[in-house]
Amino acid sequence: MQTMWDNPLKFKRIEVRPANGTIGAEIRGVALSQPLDDATWNEIRQAFHDYLVVWFPDQPLTHEQHLAFSSRFGPLMAMPQLHSVDGFQDIHVIRRDADDTGRVVGENWHADSTYMAQPPAAVIMRAVTVPDFGGDTGFLNMVAAYEALSPTMRQVVDGLSAVHSATRVYGSAYQAQKKQVWSATSVKTEMDVDAGDRETVHPLVCTHPGSGRRFLYVNRVYVQRIDGMTDDESRPLLQFLHDHCSRFELTCRVRWAKDQVLVWDNRAAMHKAIPDYVGRARYMTRTTIAGSRPQSAKAPTGDIT
Repeated sequence: MQTMWDNPLKFKRIEVRPANGTIGAEIRGVALSQPLDDATWNEIRQAFHDYLVVWFPDQPLTHEQHLAFSSRFGPLMAMPQLHSVDGFQDIHVIRRDADDTGRVVGENWHADSTYMAQPPAAVIMRAVTVPDFGGDTGFLNMVAAYEALSPTMRQVVDGLSAVHSATRVYGSAYQAQKKQVWSATSVKTEMDVDAGDRETVHPLVCTHPGSGRRFLYVNRVYVQRIDGMTDDESRPLLQFLHDHCSRFELTCRVRWAKDQVLVWDNRAAMHKAIPDYVGRARYMTRTTIAGSRPQSAKAPTGDIT
């Protein structure tokens, strides 16, 4: 299995501290509140492609600075299910108050909004208020998950596609379960059920437009079945892939701190909330970078950040 250590680039303008040998790195030696010169930005972008999740400690940004840094990754996109910060429609609120009860959104491994025809490429999250402990986020390397498959299984999945929808998030399946969530102050409760049930087909294995590496594109939250198969036919293969991808050695766990800024790749990485902070407040702001339609492993890709 190829790892991030295979990249020969020597970082000269930033300090990169890997979380482990698979995914995630802390970056120091740069102030995101200031405009970034091209050489520094190129190293940040390379670290982002190598590690898929990068975070910057001690970055007390204004909303304007958050937007400026985010825009280096690409155009921002709206997230209709999230509330925006007053006066900043492209900055969204991720909030849980100390007295909130119920389930938390995002407890399962997932990439955001893969039911969309053009899902987000990346998310830039800023920690405003965090609990003294708890509220970490887990991340999972889907490039490493693909590369850990046997050559025979890779041949099987390379030619398949999966059907995605948001039915279990805000569609008819969600309505039938009537789940309560913690993040009532973040997630809008009135969503279009028909839109939630709308289905989109994406390749099961995609090529990353920035790194050119192949990754598995599958998650429990949005994938309904393998395209062209029945539910009964799909279930064993999807269950294997879900279990395979969630192997502990493919993950890292990030602990948040006030003024920490984190960027995750929403294409080749999955994430999950860790709901272990009941009775404590957590407040984050996020921007979302627009993405292109996921490309098959066999399709050509462009040079996209």
